[in-house]
Amino acid sequence: MTATIAYDRAVSNLIDELSATGHVTHKSYRKTSVTLHHNGARLSHQGVLNVWKTRPASAHFDVDAAGAVAQYVKVNEYAWAVGDTAGNQSTISIEMANETLAPGWTITEATWKNAARLAGWHFAKVIGERPSRNNLFYHHHWSSTACAGPYMDKIYDKVLAAAQEAYDHFKDSHPAPGPHTEPFPGASFFQTGRKSPIVAAMHRRLVAEGCNRYQSSANSDVWGPGDVNSYAAFQRKLGLAGDDANGIPGKISWDKLQVPNV
Repeated sequence: MTATIAYDRAVSNLIDELSATGHVTHKSYRKTSVTLHHNGARLSHQGVLNVWKTRPASAHFDVDAAGAVAQYVKVNEYAWAVGDTAGNQSTISIEMANETLAPGWTITEATWKNAARLAGWHFAKVIGERPSRNNLFYHHHWSSTACAGPYMDKIYDKVLAAAQEAYDHFKDSHPAPGPHTEPFPGASFFQTGRKSPIVAAMHRRLVAEGCNRYQSSANSDVWGPGDVNSYAAFQRKLGLAGDDANGIPGKISWDKLQVPNV
């Protein structure tokens, strides 16, 4: 089963079920923005999937009326979401369930706040830039539609502020070491959000060797030097396996990096 993102909250996994419809383009792109949508109905996660089983459309995520998250498309892949080719290549699309239908198309606070939080996570862990008016969009940014609706237009500033707050929370966060985490000099610097010279050197090497190439070869879901999934893919490229390929820099990875022509 294709894994969901390494979010700090539960994510329902509907990736393979949507992929089976053929309404996903399995080609990876660098993501530079997040786009919010309303799904035009009071749909559950399964309800969204049922619509997309017959309608040729897709999006990366859905946030339901209670604020719960489901994933349908791998983050780096092309979703059939915004009605614009360049937009589908570059943006991460998040659907939101409606509380009411036309003409208001309101969305609960639990839904839009959790969508904004999810957007902030992607800006911190995937895109690498703080949310702003230049990269946090509604669907109508890309094509002629009212989506995400008049209610969301009125509260855009609140949504942006919530996404920025989430970004600030996530941008320096790192996973706590598990029982099999590799010990390495300067580990405390990494865990407190400060990069030791060793970690900085690892990141430079990741960039120099081509993080995208490592990511694609390992089917990693998140792009970017230093994030957990990309680093785990890099560790596997270096020949690590099992608990050693945990996405956390350590001595074993560092020793592997010393081998010429890795």
